[in-house]
This record gives sequence, structure tokens and C-alpha cells, in this order.
Amino acid sequence: MFPVLIQTLLLASSGLLSVGSITLVILLLLSERGWRSGLGYALGYATAYSLIGAAAVTLGYRATQASGGQPSPIFPVVLLALGGLLLWLGFRNSRKPPADNPEPPRFFALLDGITPRKAFGFGALVSVLNFKNLALYLTALSVVILSDLPLAQKLTIATLAALVFSLSVLIPSGIYLLAPHRARQVLDAFKGWLQRHSRAIGIGAPLIFGLLFVLKGLGDLL
Repeated sequence: MFPVLIQTLLLASSGLLSVGSITLVILLLLSERGWRSGLGYALGYATAYSLIGAAAVTLGYRATQASGGQPSPIFPVVLLALGGLLLWLGFRNSRKPPADNPEPPRFFALLDGITPRKAFGFGALVSVLNFKNLALYLTALSVVILSDLPLAQKLTIATLAALVFSLSVLIPSGIYLLAPHRARQVLDAFKGWLQRHSRAIGIGAPLIFGLLFVLKGLGDLL
């Protein structure tokens, strides 16, 4: 179980580099309703990934049982395809000239009046509609799905993977809850750091995880 857990959590850590999700939760934490909306978004985000993970692992387990326990080559091929796509994305981002004065998306201004309940639903919706993040998360789960662990252990690892993948929104929310008086200053500084290094993250993250996925996919095929 331990090697599967480590590999899964390592791949799931790709969620930490979701700049858009980090920016969204920070804006919500600094909005009119403060931590309530930010925490609602983070909980909706993590809950949706937990449910998606449980469903994917359960379906994968049943498919493996139906095929007599023979591993499918589909997931290694998906790993190779996604790894190649990430490598291409990192290369493409490196070719783009840096923006002098990047402007935040206009819909960010709409987040100021969002209620905690709507923020929860928005977080769940983002986890489903953000296909890049969803592909990264399901790729991390492929390690669990392809393993021969019992279903209960697979579901446990999938839940931990969802939490690790959601740390991009859980960490800012935790900072606000643990240090509410300094949170605004810390989160503003963090948001500024993300904006200054967004280009480097957009280049380095796809290249690193793309290479990791390609090596994992080749390892599973060979």
C-alpha cells in the first residue's frame, strides 16, 4: 500500500500549482463575506474531488474485477498522452512573450458579493469544469486504479489524494482561519507573488509534471 500511496500523492501534488484556484480562493477570503465564502469554496472544491475520486476508483475496481484482474493499457496510454500535452503546454508558454501589465479576469469582480452557499457550489463546479485539473487528478488516481489493493484501501488513498490535490485552496483558507488578523497581509503578499511568478509557474509546472507522467506511463507499459 505504501508505494501506491506515495506515487499517488506525488502525482496529486500537481494540484498545488493551480494558480487560478489559489487566486480565486484568496479573492473570496478577502471579499465582503471573508472566510465564510473562501471556506465554502474550498470545501466544495475538496468535496467534489473526493466524490469524483471515489467514483473513479470504484468503477475502475469493478472493471478490473470483470476483466479477471488483468491491468488495462488504457491508463498508461492516457498518462503518456497527458504528459506529452503538458510538455507541449510548457513549451508553448515559454514561447509567449511576457505580459507587461496582466489584468485579472473580469469575473473576479463578481466574487465580492457571493454567498458561502454559492461559493460551495462554485467550488464544486470548478472542479468538474476545469478539465486540465480534472485530468491531472484522474491521472494521479490511475496509480490506485491499476494497483491490486483492496477496494477499501483504494478509497482511502483516493480520499487522501483529493485532500492533497485540494491543498491549493485549503492552505489559504487555513491561513485565514489560523491567523485572521494577519491573514489579509499574508494572502495579499501571496497573491502578489503568484502574479509575479505566474509565467515561471506556467512554464515549469507543465514541464515537470509532463516529464513525470511520461516516465510513469512508460514504466507501466514496459
